[in-house]
Amino acid sequence: MKSLSFIYLPIIMILSSIGAHSTDINQMKKTRTEKWLEDINYVENVYLLNSKTFPKDSIQSAKSLLLDLKTNVHSYSDNQIILQLSKCVAMANNGHTTIHLSKMNKIPLRFYWFRDGLYIVKSDEASSAYLGAKVLKINAIEVSKVLEQLKPYLSGVDSFKKAVAAHYLSSPQILNGIGLSEEDMMTLTLLKDTKTIEVSFKVKEMLNSTYAYETWADLYPKKEKEEDWRYVLSKEEEDPLYLKHLHEGVFYTFLDTEKIAYFSINALWYKSNNFKGLIKEFLKTLKTKRDYNVVFDLRYYTGGNYLIPKKLATKPPKIIDPNKNIYVITGPMTFSAGLVTAARIKYFAKEKARVVGEEVGDRLKFWAEGAYYKTPNFEVSIQDSKYEHDWKDDTFKLGRTFWVNAFLGVPAKDLAVDEKIILSFEEYQKRKDPILSWIYNDIRN
Repeated sequence: MKSLSFIYLPIIMILSSIGAHSTDINQMKKTRTEKWLEDINYVENVYLLNSKTFPKDSIQSAKSLLLDLKTNVHSYSDNQIILQLSKCVAMANNGHTTIHLSKMNKIPLRFYWFRDGLYIVKSDEASSAYLGAKVLKINAIEVSKVLEQLKPYLSGVDSFKKAVAAHYLSSPQILNGIGLSEEDMMTLTLLKDTKTIEVSFKVKEMLNSTYAYETWADLYPKKEKEEDWRYVLSKEEEDPLYLKHLHEGVFYTFLDTEKIAYFSINALWYKSNNFKGLIKEFLKTLKTKRDYNVVFDLRYYTGGNYLIPKKLATKPPKIIDPNKNIYVITGPMTFSAGLVTAARIKYFAKEKARVVGEEVGDRLKFWAEGAYYKTPNFEVSIQDSKYEHDWKDDTFKLGRTFWVNAFLGVPAKDLAVDEKIILSFEEYQKRKDPILSWIYNDIRN
């Protein structure tokens, strides 16, 4: 028997190789239309069938879209098909259920929304003359109108869609998918100083574009060598506190003059090798400064592991003096674990809590915890969700609610801002933080 295995093994390997080769040939024989039809059928018969996040009234709308797509697939470009699939997935009406479009080709500019509009905050060296320019139009269409046309293809609530769109609007490929641009270039109408100019930009692959999904990461000049990128802000000047340590992911300091205990978390939290340790240090020091107000800066905390910062919600209200406040800074990129952390802080802080900044980027009832799908031919990746969260009323449904919430869930009711403050481009350019300035004045008064 032993000797026979040496005979059978090569035969099996040969047959397997022939079978795999045959499969590859069959794949090559498929036409583009056949491949897309197979992918669209996968979305309908595998993804939609298994997804839990679609409201019942959205399933039929999603299927109708896919039927139209299959009927007319030969007349759609690849970009258009991908955007139509993105529109289908967005019908789940849940920010965690999405097709990420970050890898689609872009021009060498990065945008950010400020109170007064969309501005260029980052560029390649060749386009650096346009840094700080306000984007008025894209391909002769007002930016606000382009945003409204793009929104149906994006997942989540409007505030989160707008935040994400700041990155997507620099992609001709994405805008081509909704019929608003050529595939490889776009023309911008810019307001630079007092002059209105029109400039065309071609797509360009840029290095050091990791973490492309987070538009806030374009705000601060990276301290490491980056030959490809230029910024509005100079690397040599000192950044304001909210930008100063963003690359660290987790940061805290005690501002003794203002008597503020400041703790910041953003989506780069995983870069911190000592997240739990920093929390422990912060709370230990806070016990020696009970007459300090606490500020939790979660404006760029778009997600992660909300189990790690759980003590930041429960401990400070018991430590600080009764007449001191806990300020929670939020924004449209306060999302997922960031939203959960903000909700728990507000709940345990009770009357001490003050929410400052902008509305968070999601509802307090949402789906999360990823399930992932990939179409068989064009490998379109779909991020879906497996479990429900309810940080509004803290309802728990066995098998539906994320199990950890049975222990950590709280009915925060809402995260409405007590003081709405949106950063303007001038404030950003002058390295000011109107949110922290407001908190200083609120404490003094």
